[in-house]
Amino acid sequence: MGIGESARLAARSADAAGIPFGMLDFPIKVSSRMADTSWSHKELQQAIYNTNLFHINADFMSPALEHFGPSLPHSRYNIGYWHWELPEFPDEFTHAFNLVQEVWVCSRFVADSIARKSPVPVVTIPHGVAVTPAPELNRGHFGLPSGRFLFLMMYDSQSSVSRKNPQAVIEAFKLAFPKNDSRVGLVLKLNNASFRPEDFAPVRALAAEHNNIFLIDSSLSRIEVNSLLQCTDSFVSLHRAEGFGLGLAEAMYLGKPVIGTNWSGNTDFMNESNSCPVPYKLVQVGQDWGPYKRDQIWAEPDVPAAADYMRRLVEDPVWRNQIAERGKDTIRTHYSPQASGRLMRERLLQLSLL
Repeated sequence: MGIGESARLAARSADAAGIPFGMLDFPIKVSSRMADTSWSHKELQQAIYNTNLFHINADFMSPALEHFGPSLPHSRYNIGYWHWELPEFPDEFTHAFNLVQEVWVCSRFVADSIARKSPVPVVTIPHGVAVTPAPELNRGHFGLPSGRFLFLMMYDSQSSVSRKNPQAVIEAFKLAFPKNDSRVGLVLKLNNASFRPEDFAPVRALAAEHNNIFLIDSSLSRIEVNSLLQCTDSFVSLHRAEGFGLGLAEAMYLGKPVIGTNWSGNTDFMNESNSCPVPYKLVQVGQDWGPYKRDQIWAEPDVPAAADYMRRLVEDPVWRNQIAERGKDTIRTHYSPQASGRLMRERLLQLSLL
């Protein structure tokens, strides 16, 4: 699941920086695929280090500490690695500040949101990004056509469909290309499609009338997700808000040109020289969507501008390759596990915890 992936990314960064660590598993019942055991060799039965780094969001901190018991935080420096996607951190989450001495976050956007209400330090430690695909898992493995320029969008019903905004990607693609254009395709990877089928119904309806829109709703392993990123040509996220934008960063790592709303966490690593940042206007959320309340604000991306980017990526290979190469350099230089691990090490040394 998403929080589990955050913990695995941190493990890779800590490992790259030579920081000794172990992992405690907090079991939680969700419908997400939870088969990634890549760090199981680091799993501990009890804490043995002087610092706890909780990859558990603020609203789950109390249940987590109830599960582990009072001995876990006692006499240790407790850091919450928290995610949040909107400008205002919810008041109902602020009790969690009493459970940590510090908060780490993945982007400046999240830092700004949490720091406004935080009585403890808030430190930006981005995710360390590295993606290893399997060459044999090509388009044929996923039932995708060869010889087309394929755009990819991925989202999960466990995340807010309104925040991820997949309909905007479909509308941009339909605006950019005719329904039978065999030069191109849009791949929609739907995670946990059976969890909230009603969320996916509008997406399926939008896609049904186009021969060049392809749906993948089966569960994929991590290596399959990496390989899907590799065998498609461009990643698109017309989100209304992102804490970081991991899919965008992973695609950039692989040298793929990306299209993304020019607002929230992904603006740390996306700009006009290395990607396709889509203009937007800020609007009220308008109604409650889970933790995202109606009086908050988020971005409404410019769909025609995204469609223009799609067309240009297909028709201008020189420019496409330029921004893709710059994006790859950005992620591999500044958002590698080594870079993230270095920031972790520096902060822990500053606190005299290493």
